[in-house]
Amino acid sequence: MKRVLWVSRHQMTGEQFADLERVLNAPVELVAWRETVQDVSELLPALADADAVAVVLPVELLAQLMPFAAGKPVLQAVSGREATGRLTATSDGRLEPEFAFVHKGWRQILRLELETRLL
Repeated sequence: MKRVLWVSRHQMTGEQFADLERVLNAPVELVAWRETVQDVSELLPALADADAVAVVLPVELLAQLMPFAAGKPVLQAVSGREATGRLTATSDGRLEPEFAFVHKGWRQILRLELETRLL
């Protein structure tokens, strides 16, 4: 059994979960962190007990997280937008094509170096 820290405000889909078990080659126990992350230090106690971390974070926080992962896989879900063939009404009454987000797989962040400056 692999314990995975899931950092997202959203619940993991069934497709994502099944594919995560495939990727990790083991049954998975999810530990959900649904609060908005302001500082990576908030995650450290939960990260210490995890075998891997699956995250939905802005690149700045992801870059801060990487050194604390200490060799644990840091994973991101990869999604695609696919047309459903249906139309949906917008708030102003216009019709536009409907799209669904479809799970395409997981990617592992191997290295992330970010250097910025405020302009």
